[in-house]
Amino acid sequence: MRARRVVTAVLGGALCAGAALAGGAPAATAAADPPPLDVRVVQAGLQHPWALTFLPDGSMLYTQRDRLSVTLRDPQGRSTVVLSRPAGMWSGGETGLMGLEKSADFARSGVFYTCHGYRSGDVRDVRVVAWRLDRSAGRATFVRNVVVGLPSSTGRHGGCALRRGKADSLFIGTGDAARGGIPQSLTSGGGKVLRVSATTGRGYDDNPWASARTAMQRRVWTYGHRNVQGVVRQPSTGQMWSVEQGSYRDDEVNVLVKGGNYGWNPVPRASGDPDYNEGANSPMTDDALPGTQRHAAWRSGTSTVATSGADFASGSGWGSLDGALAVATLKGTSLRLLTFDSSRRLVRQYTPPELSGTYGRLRAVQRGPGGVLYVTTSNGSDDKILRVAPRG
Repeated sequence: MRARRVVTAVLGGALCAGAALAGGAPAATAAADPPPLDVRVVQAGLQHPWALTFLPDGSMLYTQRDRLSVTLRDPQGRSTVVLSRPAGMWSGGETGLMGLEKSADFARSGVFYTCHGYRSGDVRDVRVVAWRLDRSAGRATFVRNVVVGLPSSTGRHGGCALRRGKADSLFIGTGDAARGGIPQSLTSGGGKVLRVSATTGRGYDDNPWASARTAMQRRVWTYGHRNVQGVVRQPSTGQMWSVEQGSYRDDEVNVLVKGGNYGWNPVPRASGDPDYNEGANSPMTDDALPGTQRHAAWRSGTSTVATSGADFASGSGWGSLDGALAVATLKGTSLRLLTFDSSRRLVRQYTPPELSGTYGRLRAVQRGPGGVLYVTTSNGSDDKILRVAPRG
């Protein structure tokens, strides 16, 4: 079996749901069967839980997009709302309290980061903010703005994903705010993945446009994105990946390459085209743009499944899925586990039946203690946090 071919997993004699590989490689048969999964509800009664992270003591922090809250759930299952509707925080459409990440020195500082919509007076944007959890773990207080001025309009395509890189670095995946010129504009923070110091919010000296005149361009790591929903660091290599929602087709998983243009350019192409052109002549990767465009490592093909959060499965218990990228889907109401070879080419994809349509729309994926995956639902009422582990 050649590593450059897509492998579609077979379980119980039925083909699992698949998707297209960039380049249209043919399908082949699977290697080993993946393990069955044990799925348990650990928290219910939520509304659009958007992102979660685990703290050094095993506690969980999670956001709820429209409730504009951050909740701490301790290892015994007790929950405390530590942040609720701070001044200026705004939700509407697809924007609200979204991304969440803890600082590298959380055990000492208690600092964590959120990405959320903001409105006050004439100011309207999406921003990344640092908060400090007090020693009693009962309340979070404002520390500083890390990055402000990310574009916001009606709330559509607000992004916004956070993930730590090496040391103090913070990667920020953003949406294009449904404005045509933003993804290809290097002076805008929209439709980008930014790489900044979590302490100062500044771009690093080895960022691709470190000498640019504007502060926002100095933060840009990659551009030409539509609506980045997940950013994740591969534990085995340190490579950063992103998950992005497509237009009417081609959701994407991308390998993030420094300075890369991922080709989204939704501008008018002909007389009568809308200002934000999502039609057939605006492909997710437009090779007519100057230079070389970066193509997706995985794409959904002719219809979208609304990809959202992602993380890597890790640990021997996952068997043949050890090292696979687990991607949640909203419209697809399923979890996709994608395995890539050392050249970051897709070799296998698998949709576990335990999470296929059972819990509705799936939003976040986060690896927790012991290599367990935690997945949130996003149905709008009685949403849940699920614990997903290989059975046994």
